[in-house]
Amino acid sequence: MREIPPQPAVGMNLAASEGDAILARSPAADSLPVQRPAVEPVPAPRLRVAIDARKLRDPESGVGSYIVNLTQALLRREGAPEILLIRAGKPRPAAVPGIDEVFVRYPAEIALTPRRLAPALRGRRFDLFHSPFDIAPRGFDVPVVVTIHDINWIVNPAYNSYNYFMRKAGGFFYRTRLTDAMRDATRIVAISQATRNAIVEYAPWHERKVRVVRSGVDRRRIFPIPTEEAERLIAPVVPPEHPFVLTVGQASPYKNHLSAVRAFLEAFAGRPEYRMVLVRRPAAADPRLERLLATPLARERVRRVTSVSPAVLNALYHRARIVLHPSYYEGFGLPLVEAMAAGTPLVSSSVSSMPEIVGPAGLLVSPGDVPAIAEALVALDRDEVLRGRLTAAGRERLALFDWDESAKATLQVYGEAFSAR
Repeated sequence: MREIPPQPAVGMNLAASEGDAILARSPAADSLPVQRPAVEPVPAPRLRVAIDARKLRDPESGVGSYIVNLTQALLRREGAPEILLIRAGKPRPAAVPGIDEVFVRYPAEIALTPRRLAPALRGRRFDLFHSPFDIAPRGFDVPVVVTIHDINWIVNPAYNSYNYFMRKAGGFFYRTRLTDAMRDATRIVAISQATRNAIVEYAPWHERKVRVVRSGVDRRRIFPIPTEEAERLIAPVVPPEHPFVLTVGQASPYKNHLSAVRAFLEAFAGRPEYRMVLVRRPAAADPRLERLLATPLARERVRRVTSVSPAVLNALYHRARIVLHPSYYEGFGLPLVEAMAAGTPLVSSSVSSMPEIVGPAGLLVSPGDVPAIAEALVALDRDEVLRGRLTAAGRERLALFDWDESAKATLQVYGEAFSAR
């Protein structure tokens, strides 16, 4: 029986159905509850989501960590989607156990990837496509979600390469691909408010599509470790009797490793026991940094390593006296939350996303001001009260960077995108 409309005042004309008229004449009509048929809840459809995991060659990179942790957290959610991981190259062990994978020939970075991926996936069923690394393929008839970590190549190509030709070529490639991805995406996930602001400044007409979903900290990557075990693991890199400053990042200009080394040498020139560990993933050489690292003082005090195992990296974070991360630009800054998770005080930059991520859990300075960076290092080494306050603030702040919450918010974005199709 359908719901009875409100009864009109006396004297009003009413064109009622027969059933309505019967109820209207009943003396007890006003006291009778309206009976409605029981409505069975309609279950929400379980989406099948294709996630482009072709950059999963290095799970220790920022994008690799994002793909693995987001996928695992999505699978832990109630009503988790079915997931199809798209990987590049020859078949190999599963990146995330228990889900479907398909391997394609085309790596993520080739110029033709936006047009070649859709044909390669023909015949594969999915309801939504998620690109977690800035580039969106074309030719799909399903909604597309794109995660944009930063628009570094648009803001300043010189941040990304020391080579003039690579800056020009890379700048053109990424500007084109990022612009196309923003245009083609049904929804855009920005991993920080800073990235969201940069997108909106560059392309304000896309503001309605952008959602901020911060990344989380991987507790299986950074976890408590006994002091003796940590010292044993890092002994080949830095002997346990040496306090040290830790800097972690790829060898790109925006990481500002030149200023990091200069500031360290300035801050602890009179402290011969101090060391710096620079975990710097290989890339094109920085001639100025190479000249600095070749000086006698740097050769004695700075230990550069191109890679370490996850266990050693965890130990380094826990045993470092200070983590130094003076980047010129970051979309997020994974070492920042990893330092907080390890309880190690931070010195970082006062620009880009770093104030948003660090908050009150570190000392923030201008990345181009080497004396200011050195002064912050000295202050953090000497002041135990300051160290304790920053460490406590960092541990409290970690609640903002939870992969389960990130997955929950990402599922909401999927739902929006699917509904908007």
